Amino acid sequence: MRTASIFLAYAIVGSVCEATPLVVLAAQRCRPRGARAWTALWVAYLLAINIVGSWLASRGIHNLWLSYVLMPVSVGLALWALSYWQSAEVWRLTFRIGIVPLLLAWGVLTLAVESTSSFSRAAEPMAKLVTLGAAAFTLLSGSLAHRGDLLRQDWFWISAGMVLYFGSGATLGPVSALLVGRAPQMLTFVYGVWALIFGLAFLLIARGMACPPAP
Repeated sequence: MRTASIFLAYAIVGSVCEATPLVVLAAQRCRPRGARAWTALWVAYLLAINIVGSWLASRGIHNLWLSYVLMPVSVGLALWALSYWQSAEVWRLTFRIGIVPLLLAWGVLTLAVESTSSFSRAAEPMAKLVTLGAAAFTLLSGSLAHRGDLLRQDWFWISAGMVLYFGSGATLGPVSALLVGRAPQMLTFVYGVWALIFGLAFLLIARGMACPPAP
């Protein structure tokens, strides 16, 4: 019971952190466009899933299946958002077209090796690692090509936040599957560390939303 309460507390804190980019965007009172609009849609979707998951957990209802609903839409929205910040058209198209084979691979792995009643060991980590690579590429290539103050660029903060989110999230499923039946106390500690990284990721994204939109 105590462990369930701790996980619920982590989920509530996570929801608050997830909401910060949307609050910052709303305070600007201007309609987001391009990458910022797709990023906002991605954040709003994650927030909605997190709220539903917290509601189910508070009533003792199994909610691990939500991650299997979350993943394909989440990576699709993130990759589409990142595609807007690619300076070369070939990379922009690669990011967008790559969504299709990524989701096909995710579907095959889900049907072949996963169970929606347990933590994902293959499909979710694979999808998050691919999206991590896309976010890291955006951060690195943009930083190398940019001439000016990087700290004033929305793509810099947002892609850095995505690197943290997808990087930490890629390990969470396999580690949780390993520890859930063997060391539940260690699993609680892992979720605590992940919650800190998760919160920092969305604070970085909120910082990006506060910057002037990139052309």
